[in-house]
Amino acid sequence: MAIVFGQTHKLHELRSQRLLGKLTFSGNYVTGGEIPSGIIAPGTTKGPIMVNFSNKGDHNFKYDASTGKVIAYAPGGAQLAAAAYPAAITNDVVLMEIEYPKFG
Repeated sequence: MAIVFGQTHKLHELRSQRLLGKLTFSGNYVTGGEIPSGIIAPGTTKGPIMVNFSNKGDHNFKYDASTGKVIAYAPGGAQLAAAAYPAAITNDVVLMEIEYPKFG
């Protein structure tokens, strides 16, 4: 497991539920991204309808809805190569917000 999601909040909306948490990176990055462990969809079998990332560092993160993977990008916009995560990512505070539909 190279990406672990640690939930910090669960927000109940009218028609959706949002999970907020921190991503912890360790090990090696796999080209094409990885599925974070620790995400438990709240009472639905449907995929998320929205995923946002925020962090302090220069790296960017995207969510691939078709695979459920988080893809990491270097400051220049190129996807990270398959190798150990750089210190700029492992030492960064990366927050993830996931919104799921209710009753699905």
